[in-house]
Amino acid sequence: MRKIAKWLAAISIAVFAIDWGVIGLKLLDGNYDITADVYIGLILLVVFFVSVLYVKLTNRCPHCGKMKQSFGKYCPYCGKEIN
Repeated sequence: MRKIAKWLAAISIAVFAIDWGVIGLKLLDGNYDITADVYIGLILLVVFFVSVLYVKLTNRCPHCGKMKQSFGKYCPYCGKEIN
């Protein structure tokens, strides 16, 4: 599930960048009807932040279950190696 959340975060931020490019092109062309594009961008930002928050909150040691604070090779609490 964490892998899906990471992919979802990457895809949502890439589509968000494309969406803002489209908004910029519309504004340069003189088309000020960008309401739908702004809502799409807002939804993509929410998806990005929710998926990043999920990845951060599920980052736990498989041995002791405590939150890992770094991406090191060993757990700072129990000292066991993390795969």
